[in-house]
Amino acid sequence: MTNRDLPFFTETLGSEKTITKQDAERAIYIDFEGFEAREPSLIGVSIDSHFEQVILSIALRSAAKAKCLVTRDGKEYLNELFNLAIKEDRKIVAFSSHEKEQCQKWYGLNISEVYVNANLVAKAWYRKTYPATREKITGLKDYLKLIGVYRGDYLGVRQTTQRIKAVEDMLERKGAYELLTPVNKAKWT
Repeated sequence: MTNRDLPFFTETLGSEKTITKQDAERAIYIDFEGFEAREPSLIGVSIDSHFEQVILSIALRSAAKAKCLVTRDGKEYLNELFNLAIKEDRKIVAFSSHEKEQCQKWYGLNISEVYVNANLVAKAWYRKTYPATREKITGLKDYLKLIGVYRGDYLGVRQTTQRIKAVEDMLERKGAYELLTPVNKAKWT
């Protein structure tokens, strides 16, 4: 095990466990997608009801260009998001400590002071709102189901990573997005 594999944060700050309604409405929501042992391939970002997917992987640039997606350097982009959060007094929210860990691991960026772990917030809400109910809650999909939001099966565990890998592998073999098979192109849409 290398130092890069170790957790960077051994304790969760109290500020990561709570968020006001006002802060939640103004927050920067992030979600990384990619592989466990590599820098994130892409990030989904939602700010003020505007959602954007930003490609962070050089290997996916051809596919990003074909779909008019923004490609950015991860360190530069995450620093911009962090600075925006500081400047505008916003929180950065994700559904686990994973995004905070990835920011530190790959970009040397400690976002703890503005970070909120939505999973911890959801757990506290669940215990308060459903004290007698003890349905097994294992992740975001369970919370969404609890509040009546349907999440398609195509969004299953590791599905996005499998799609990214298929597109990356085909891009490496073919050299350009335009040369991918229709099946692999469909995995990118």
